[in-house]
Amino acid sequence: MTSNNQSIFIHRVLVLAALLLAGNLYAQPNAQDIIERMFEVTKRISYSGVFSYEVAGDQRTVKVAHLVVDDHVYEHISYLDGEAKEQWRKSMVDDCGAREGINLQLKQYYRFNILGQYRVAGRDAYKIQVLPIDNHRYAYLFGVDQQTGLMLQSALISQSGHALENFKYIDITFETALGVLSEIDVQKQFQKAQAEPCSSEQEVTAVEWVAAWVPPGFVRSSQRLIGEQRLSLVYTDGISVFSVVIDASPGTLYPVISAKVGPTQMVVANYSYNDSDYRITLSGELPQATANRIIRSVRPRAIN
Repeated sequence: MTSNNQSIFIHRVLVLAALLLAGNLYAQPNAQDIIERMFEVTKRISYSGVFSYEVAGDQRTVKVAHLVVDDHVYEHISYLDGEAKEQWRKSMVDDCGAREGINLQLKQYYRFNILGQYRVAGRDAYKIQVLPIDNHRYAYLFGVDQQTGLMLQSALISQSGHALENFKYIDITFETALGVLSEIDVQKQFQKAQAEPCSSEQEVTAVEWVAAWVPPGFVRSSQRLIGEQRLSLVYTDGISVFSVVIDASPGTLYPVISAKVGPTQMVVANYSYNDSDYRITLSGELPQATANRIIRSVRPRAIN
């Protein structure tokens, strides 16, 4: 091969290699897209399986059957070790629009990285790292099923790098709705588990309670009046979630409490407004300093 032919050959090889590399890079999945899809697929597919859940050294093995029918999600959860107990849950598929329009903000508050591919419960999965850009929220590690997009594994990571919570499927089967129906008797078991209707702000209460400060990116995703004396507000940034519950407590002052239950930070405070007393409880997987700052900002705003 002449020197000129060698140069042409080498050039062609380099061009071909560049094209192959570009095609490979183009085909790589986007980590944020995978996470956004992960939050949606549980409302679209039916499955059953067994997972382990560990918090503060306490591990439980749980069996779950998850059924999506029309606009409702039905779940049967049974604990396979420790105290025997079962839960029957029913919820709306759209969750009252709780996540609508929120995912678009994720990249402003988290960094997403695909660390590689591995196997969970016999299935191929992406290992994805989600890192916050500030100190107001925790990091996450997710294992996401490559075929369905379902979360197969997760770990909540503290600011010091320790796992606060671990979740992992041991076995999972994706089934048709009829297959899951063999484990879930919708008509009998869910008669009492009625999903609560969505509430509008106007019909909830005559006093609008707000958290005047929340970490950047958090928005109020829902509010619900429970009975006549309790108002529940839920905030999320698209990944992390916390709730604020306001209870009317006439004439009663409760101790101010700040405690951690596993990965969940709980803060209780008192508030007086218009000669009425209220107890405010914040609960969420947040750093303590963040939770304390939020609850100090919770206040009523009268609706004219």
